[in-house]
Amino acid sequence: MADLPIINAVIDLGTNTFNLLVAETSERGTFRVLHEERIAVKMGRGGIHKEKLLPEAMERGLSALSRHEQNIRKFRATTVRVIGTSAIRGAANRDEFIEMVRNRFGWEMEVIDGNREAEYIFRGTVNSLPPLHEKYLVLDIGGGSNEFILAEGDIILWKRSFNIGIARVLELFPMSDPPTLPEIAGVENWFDEHLAPLKEICNLHQPRVLVGCSGAFDTLMDILEGKEPDATIRKSSFFPLDQFYRIHHSLISVNRESRCLIPGVDKNRVEMIVIATIFINFILRKLAIRELIHTHFSLKEGVMFEMADNLSND
Repeated sequence: MADLPIINAVIDLGTNTFNLLVAETSERGTFRVLHEERIAVKMGRGGIHKEKLLPEAMERGLSALSRHEQNIRKFRATTVRVIGTSAIRGAANRDEFIEMVRNRFGWEMEVIDGNREAEYIFRGTVNSLPPLHEKYLVLDIGGGSNEFILAEGDIILWKRSFNIGIARVLELFPMSDPPTLPEIAGVENWFDEHLAPLKEICNLHQPRVLVGCSGAFDTLMDILEGKEPDATIRKSSFFPLDQFYRIHHSLISVNRESRCLIPGVDKNRVEMIVIATIFINFILRKLAIRELIHTHFSLKEGVMFEMADNLSND
């Protein structure tokens, strides 16, 4: 009798969304995606700067996990890894939420630090990229933190997690709708102040390729393709810079109502995409980036690759 396929699940508990990946893992250290879903939770709303998970945020989180559990059962996943990131690791009352998850679902949450998060992001990202023959910079934009990884080939040269995620920025910098030029300049100055280590390392290594993974970059790719948001697994694709600048201008030039009408805009990201595109535009200009690549793969794929590798080593 042939061995039954090994099905694993990874849940990435992000600050904005709880993301599920269910895949069939192979002894070759690879996996085949069976199901993917993201659910907006906004875990940091109202509490991220107080280092606290509010009760209503924890309830939204548990509700999302209940939905994910249904799909995990449907695909009969044998192992479930639940990864907590910025909003959870920074919360003084995180143990309360960890206990809720343990009691309701029987899952042991892994709360990882920013360095480990960056490593998983890179592992997922590098396995989706075409061959790159120069140094490049990976960026994952989150709600609580933004991770940067400077790499050459499949080697990490430098990595850093910055607590300047989009949910934090939205609470610190309430903006007009649409944002004004002085408001944009103000938030860019704040980015500049917090990214001194990034500027220093990039001045040394001069990366000219930016790889944007998951989250806001998925939304920008949906807008580029002019289609409704979905969970299409693209792996990676080039994103023409002139098209990014066109989309950036369109997002910051209209109000929320008009933004919602743009094909591809995820209604759950309609506020955050403005800050995200301002941040990406800032990075592209500040670091003189010449090429932008989008990849759908990120943290949860990195964890899944690790699970597949563990299977191949058993």
